Amino acid sequence: MTDIITYLKQYREEVPAWIDNYLRGQQVTFGDVMSSRMGYYPGSGYDGTLMKVCNMAHCVHSFLYVDYLITRTMMEQHIAQPRSINGYHIARRIEWTAADLLPCGQYPLTTLKRPRSNPMTFVDRNVKPYCFTLIMERNENQDDSRGARHFAITFLFADGIATYYQLFVREYAVAPWIFLLQDHGLGCNYDLFGRGGLLDAIIRENRCYPPFVLCGNDTRIWDGYERIKETMPINGGMHHNPRSLFRLKSTVLQ
Repeated sequence: MTDIITYLKQYREEVPAWIDNYLRGQQVTFGDVMSSRMGYYPGSGYDGTLMKVCNMAHCVHSFLYVDYLITRTMMEQHIAQPRSINGYHIARRIEWTAADLLPCGQYPLTTLKRPRSNPMTFVDRNVKPYCFTLIMERNENQDDSRGARHFAITFLFADGIATYYQLFVREYAVAPWIFLLQDHGLGCNYDLFGRGGLLDAIIRENRCYPPFVLCGNDTRIWDGYERIKETMPINGGMHHNPRSLFRLKSTVLQ
């Protein structure tokens, strides 16, 4: 048995060019962000598990965290806390508009499945949506074992299910490389992220499958995935839930 970080090191990648380009003063688009390997976490809250695992493995250097319960003020206050992203400091910030994310506008949701409840049930309509990217730089007292010299994390105030459809399925037509799948039993989700939910239907109907999924042991993994049995679960999140690593079966896309 091996830990998930060690296992993922076999998929090491170089830091995406758009991060280096932006640090050198060049302009980048949100399309540049979406063109690199992405770690996606809907309903993320302040859970840094996906970012920590993939950055230490050097397998993903760009992350998209989406949550409609975390206001900008809440997120800014969390980021300002010492060691909120341990071993790193903010090098640059990019603010995005809705037109940056979806230059073609929103797409109508076409799926055979209906959500369990109204998607706007839990969203405070008085909260102004936001999206910004932080390019993080490793502190001088840290080495490569902490993670890459630079990585990026994007925070988006939005619905995680709709975001998957709008960004990954329609606008950019590329699945995230790794997905943290965690249903929150007492949370404010209008539908499941896991098997049998609306997101599951969107992924299957559009064949937009992430190659890897870090799935909470209390969440139903989607059909077509197999657990990587040689890896041990890793704990994370508010309740230190164990998460296991799954990969897409090779037969799914045939």
